[in-house]
Amino acid sequence: MADFHYREKLKQIEKAASTNMLSEGAKNIGMGCFVFVFILLIAFLIFLSVSLWINDIIVGSLLTGIVVLVCLFVLYKLWTAPKIP
Repeated sequence: MADFHYREKLKQIEKAASTNMLSEGAKNIGMGCFVFVFILLIAFLIFLSVSLWINDIIVGSLLTGIVVLVCLFVLYKLWTAPKIP
């Protein structure tokens, strides 16, 4: 027998996602998780760049460093962006 309770919950989630009726708490948690993972990515890329530099792979290190700088710029722009209503 089908469980219609979950079907109704799924309809509510679909309605909230399509009409952008999300609570502030949900928006903040989502943005916080995204920023946390993005910071972890940047930390890994910095580690990779330093490791490449130590092993005398200069071109790879410089390219990875450029990617880190671009990621830092994107993170800065996300952090300082105005709130979306």
